[in-house]
Amino acid sequence: MNHPAHGPGVGKPLDYDAVNISHEVDRCVSAETGSVMPLFTVTLRSGRTVIEKDAISAAIHDASVSVGYPEDDYFHRFISLEEADFRINPRYPDLPKPRSENVLMIEAVLSSGTAEDKKRSLLSAIVAHLQTAGTDPNDVMVFFSEIDRVNSSFGGGRRAQPVDVRPD
Repeated sequence: MNHPAHGPGVGKPLDYDAVNISHEVDRCVSAETGSVMPLFTVTLRSGRTVIEKDAISAAIHDASVSVGYPEDDYFHRFISLEEADFRINPRYPDLPKPRSENVLMIEAVLSSGTAEDKKRSLLSAIVAHLQTAGTDPNDVMVFFSEIDRVNSSFGGGRRAQPVDVRPD
């Protein structure tokens, strides 16, 4: 599957200047399902390869699409930190085994009002898809936060517009 951030070859970035993506034109307002994003930040230890990051990104994207987020709603940021700058208790809270060096701290910013069941579904899908991609579920930490769409812009100085979401 080609992901929006890549062309036909994995690791080959799209030429965004050649792609016309207009969220304001292609999406419409829905009072029932207007909560969309998400924006993911993945914090991990330095030293992971581009191929590993591509696999992590693909797994997170596939998870979000599987719970109803649009295919083109693809915003991932990776922060790589040295061990001295990424300190995590290896067993909190009562994990059956310690986390490995491949631990991922994932922050998902969702639109305000995202239902708890949607968050649970997304969490479950993220863990399952990352496990399929080779990440131990024990190494996956996920934190959700919410933001009103009027407090964000996806570019051009335009406020983010509500969009339709496919039901679970």
